[in-house]
Amino acid sequence: MDTKPGSRNKAPEPGPRGLIVIVGVCGSGKSVLARALRERGFRAESVAQEHSLVPELFLHPNPDIVIYLETSDDTVAERKQTAWEPHLLSQQRQRLEHARRRADIHIVTDGLSPEELLGKAEAALSAGF
Repeated sequence: MDTKPGSRNKAPEPGPRGLIVIVGVCGSGKSVLARALRERGFRAESVAQEHSLVPELFLHPNPDIVIYLETSDDTVAERKQTAWEPHLLSQQRQRLEHARRRADIHIVTDGLSPEELLGKAEAALSAGF
């Protein structure tokens, strides 16, 4: 896990106040992490930035924290149980570049179970990232 302080360098407030937005390519674990964080009392949502030509779509819900999930092509193919064309994932990563640069927390999800992903996210959030 790599954490990067951003302009919003503050610990999240659980419950209805601090919004966490999660971005990454298809199959990176966005939905899994958002659901797990919500179950822990955080306001969290995944944003399909990888499909949007609007570079700042991920900022529209006015998040307090942005988490970027890094994932290899092989992991995406394994999770999606299909062969993804490398150019499609490359296109998604290009669309995510602004979000990647602006993210407060970066987590590489290759080889992580949903529980391990949640643990890394919670550790970064509790450390104030």
